[in-house]
Amino acid sequence: AGVRVLGGCAGDMEEKARQLLLLAAVAGVGAAFGALSTAAVFSFLSRAKRREGYVRKLLESNGGAGGPHAGSTGPGARLHDSSDLLSDEVVAEQLTRNIQFFGVESQKKVTESFVVVVGLGGVGSHAASMLLRSGVGRLLLVDFDQVSLSSLNRHAVATREDVGTPKAYCLKKHFSLIYPECQIEARVQLYDSSAEDEILSGQPDFVLDCIDNIDTKVSLLAACVRRGLRVLSAMGAGARADPTRIRVADLRESSNDPLSRAVDIDNLF
Repeated sequence: AGVRVLGGCAGDMEEKARQLLLLAAVAGVGAAFGALSTAAVFSFLSRAKRREGYVRKLLESNGGAGGPHAGSTGPGARLHDSSDLLSDEVVAEQLTRNIQFFGVESQKKVTESFVVVVGLGGVGSHAASMLLRSGVGRLLLVDFDQVSLSSLNRHAVATREDVGTPKAYCLKKHFSLIYPECQIEARVQLYDSSAEDEILSGQPDFVLDCIDNIDTKVSLLAACVRRGLRVLSAMGAGARADPTRIRVADLRESSNDPLSRAVDIDNLF
């Protein structure tokens, strides 16, 4: 009987030893994992701090985000080489989802592109905003008008604080906080034939016509055709309630739209 008791005690001791070894192993793994987690957190915080400092310096070098001269690319303004924007850690991370959708080479074409947006109201402000967020490397924003209280129900980024500010400067200010690497030029200007060389020079990849005045719209479209520039023209959609009927088509194919019908197709092309 005594031997059986001793054997039982020895077995219990062996089991306890195994449990202690297992606990020690788990504790070791936990400590190692905790150390790795701590290191990862510190690494993340360090990278975040570096990026925050980088963006702050970038904004300072751009002369701040707003002001009447914020849209100028004249002497002293910092220009960014759009050809290698994706090599920047911050930009690459900001555009990660875009890159996953487009692929690296296609996203590079976007970041190297130059787009002119004329008319920065309910249509133009949203179009320009999505171009910026898509990673377009250079934007020229043109509008003669100011933000009003009645603009706030449809403008992409304007707030009450922006009321009375030229729409071009308003977009420049907000865009510089979203994507400071983008080269943004803002012009408070009404487009007409005398402004053609000033606004359409530099071989833009696309021109967006977001104008709601027929004479100005026709003048811009005619200039783009003469210069062989690709132009996307926004037509009338006021009081329309079915977005599924919107189509992207040649201007000749438009229907049920007084604005597009008012454009003299034969003389324009």
